[in-house]
Amino acid sequence: MVGQKDLLDIINKQIEDATFPRFSIIIGQAGSGKRTLAKAIAMALECNIVFIEPKVDAVREMIKECYSVTETMVYCIADTDNMSVSAKNALLKICEEPPKNAYIIMTADSNTNVLSTLWSRAGRYFMQPYTPQDLIDYAETACKEPMNVGIMLDLCETPGDINTLESVGADEFYGFAEKVVDNIAETSAANAFKIANSINFKGTEGYDMALFLRAFRAICGTRLREATVRHNTEDIDHYSLGIKVVSKTLNQLQITGINKGALFDIFILDIRREWC
Repeated sequence: MVGQKDLLDIINKQIEDATFPRFSIIIGQAGSGKRTLAKAIAMALECNIVFIEPKVDAVREMIKECYSVTETMVYCIADTDNMSVSAKNALLKICEEPPKNAYIIMTADSNTNVLSTLWSRAGRYFMQPYTPQDLIDYAETACKEPMNVGIMLDLCETPGDINTLESVGADEFYGFAEKVVDNIAETSAANAFKIANSINFKGTEGYDMALFLRAFRAICGTRLREATVRHNTEDIDHYSLGIKVVSKTLNQLQITGINKGALFDIFILDIRREWC
């Protein structure tokens, strides 16, 4: 596993000392490798792992099973940020009466989405940020084709980002973002809103929204540096405003349950308001 050596060392030491908690929570942004870490934990514990849907019925069924298993098991409830309160409350039984032969792992993008009663009783593990070299190392081993390192480091923060970028083609994707930057203020409003047709909002085909926004910001950053060298005040103001708008949108994108389609429409409105 790339980039998580210190965290793995801590967990492996706990397993070696028989102090690894029966209930734990892994926190890290999407694509950071939380599921991969859970698999590594199961491997270190020398047992199988089962991934559970973050739904109340699945959680309740898991609770019944984990008290009856005779061989050690790891149950991972992944992506629990939007899990219902009923499902989260059901897990309190695990905290109060830990099973003898089962380890329960929750994963979430943010600890703000975890019940305080669960958070206070769980072992807590935070995915470490990936360095540029971590990402390069991962791309070299995981990507089928060589990836443009400059583009990758501009846009990717996690191995998951690299996988997503590779799946759509880094050069083609970056070219699309450049075309949008160059034309979004010049085209009609109707055509500007059609950009959303190329963005993946709910697991459909299209470009990842966060990666697109980072590409938009990276391109504005490059243009801003070029304008600064030329002392072009108009372009400096233009691309500075672009970075401001896209950074605001990226921050809002972190809000759990945000309507991505509506947020993207607001981004188009805001960027056109500043640039037209």
